[in-house]
Amino acid sequence: MRRVLAAAAAIVMLAAAGQAATSAVTTSAATQTYVVRSGDTLSSIAARHGTTPGAIARANRITNPNLVVIGRRLTIPAAAAGTRSSGLPAKLVAHPERLALRPNFERWAAHYGVPPDLLEALAWVESGWQRTVVSKTGAVGIGQLMPATVDHIRLLIGIKALDPYNADDNIRMSARFLRFLLDRTGSDASTALAAYYQGLRSVTTGPVLGETKQYVATVLALRPFFQ
Repeated sequence: MRRVLAAAAAIVMLAAAGQAATSAVTTSAATQTYVVRSGDTLSSIAARHGTTPGAIARANRITNPNLVVIGRRLTIPAAAAGTRSSGLPAKLVAHPERLALRPNFERWAAHYGVPPDLLEALAWVESGWQRTVVSKTGAVGIGQLMPATVDHIRLLIGIKALDPYNADDNIRMSARFLRFLLDRTGSDASTALAAYYQGLRSVTTGPVLGETKQYVATVLALRPFFQ
């Protein structure tokens, strides 16, 4: 299959060297407040403060996360912010438009019952959470899905119109594919990752390639940064 792991390995080394980003919100007992401005969304506010839309919604008893009122003073929960964003890769935090995709990862990970940190780490190695990335072999988007894989997942989900170039659709298909592989490998994360990279049949019938082992090790090493 298709991947170059040098960049992913470099990410791991940078994170291990302490260059993973720290949250803009401290994990002290104090909380911060933010006044909603024109153009704000819950996702953009969460990305700006290093937390999640769900954490802000819970702290402010917001029942409709798609509706935020201009001028409202929101409580930004410091403790909640530290639990899911304190150690993210600096390169991710530097791109708020990518960081804003975390709710999509959380939504589809929960929907298909896969660990969100595993899905996020996998996608980070695959594309750096960039929806426009296309490999030389035709792998598309955030999860770097091959055309045949896209067709397979569309059948599994039952929606032919899913678009691998659409960020939310790609994350959904990546989560569903990971669920499929976990089901076929006894929920063993390492084997499922190997199958994602090398192919399920190849992994189950033949030797696991050295580059596949490196891919698996890279994704697993990154998982803690997305917890």
